[in-house]
Amino acid sequence: MATTPFDHLVRPESADATNGTSQRRSDALAWITEHGMPTRHDEPWHYSPHHELSAALGDATPAPARPVDLATVESLAGIHGGPRLVFVNGAYSPELSNAAESSEVWCGPSSQAPPDHQALVALADGSELSDGFQALNRADGGDAAVVIAAAGAIPEAPVHVVHLTAPGDTLEVAHPRTVIHVGQDASVSIIESYVGLSGAALNNADTTMVLGAGATLAHHRVQAEADQAIHVGHTDVFQGANSTLASTSVMLGARIARNAFRVEFTGEHATANLAGLQVLNERQRHDTMITADHAASSCFSDQEFKSVIEERARSSFSGHIIVRPGVVDTDAHQTNRNLLLSEHGQADSRPWLEIFADDVRCTHGATVGRLDDEAMFYLQSRGIAADLARSMLIDAFIREVIDTVEPKSLRDHLKGIVTAKHAEVAIGHDDLHREAKLQDVT
Repeated sequence: MATTPFDHLVRPESADATNGTSQRRSDALAWITEHGMPTRHDEPWHYSPHHELSAALGDATPAPARPVDLATVESLAGIHGGPRLVFVNGAYSPELSNAAESSEVWCGPSSQAPPDHQALVALADGSELSDGFQALNRADGGDAAVVIAAAGAIPEAPVHVVHLTAPGDTLEVAHPRTVIHVGQDASVSIIESYVGLSGAALNNADTTMVLGAGATLAHHRVQAEADQAIHVGHTDVFQGANSTLASTSVMLGARIARNAFRVEFTGEHATANLAGLQVLNERQRHDTMITADHAASSCFSDQEFKSVIEERARSSFSGHIIVRPGVVDTDAHQTNRNLLLSEHGQADSRPWLEIFADDVRCTHGATVGRLDDEAMFYLQSRGIAADLARSMLIDAFIREVIDTVEPKSLRDHLKGIVTAKHAEVAIGHDDLHREAKLQDVT
């Protein structure tokens, strides 16, 4: 195979690689050679810090697997019951995992998937590439985390997929990959956790989710990596007829983070409710790019995303809605609200609508503002100290997203991370409620 300028970013091809794996790698590297990596001229990447991403790509080398103890994994990602798959630097860790092979759900590394599931993984690998980072992920060719829910399955516990970065002495890149397939009329809950140990790292994650006809998926994507990390995430969702997706994306960690989440409706009467939260401080840069592609009629999509920006941090949200020609009875909405807690913070919000049909109900709205002065005055006039009043208002703003998260173990875990990151954002903090009760609020 001819060398390319990007070979140093993926692991060398293993000796036992299959013809399919080799072809996927070759096609992906050829795609990058032809199209290059994203630039500011690519609309979906308009707000990303391209100079820093380019520098990281030039310096990084593939990350090897490293030992991590179970207590560390559970501390960083939480304990939520049910099956758990753990990948460290993109490599499957059987000793940290609790895989499932029941009649309802199979989950494990792609290399161990049964033959009938291998076809589903290959189908995900064959989806169209959208950018160079996604192509790099596919070229790496490592094991994917695979979750397959059988038709009609309704497992009680969520499946937890943990991708953990363990940095070395120099900048390294990992390419974690997840494939999720929810069979016809199945109903499952899946948690994706991206966490990491302290140190500089580049995490290039890719997820493909396929929902069969009538399937229901409750999905939570949590990015809480180390402060020095760079996280580039891409998710593709393909929804069949009458399927339902409820997905929440939470971005808390990493110096630079990107969450590109794309839903394509392939069957009629499908529903996607997409929510998200970014909490940034210091000089963090977080970008969220959401796309709802209405390629089938009578589908509903809703996007509701929030950001809390402190100090000199910067967030961006791009809400892309596409309604294809000939599609009718489309209902699509998006809302983006940003809370600036510093005069130096910045929030960019962009609705991006491409509508090629007439029978459409579509709304969009965005706000960027500070804490409500009237609400602050009201609380302080009831004897609540200014710092506590501020915390209560921030708490209320964030809770609208966090309180919808299930299971409770994940909700409490997220509250703890946010509280630790921002002492004044006292979500679920007993001291806040105890002090509030002592105030004269009647």
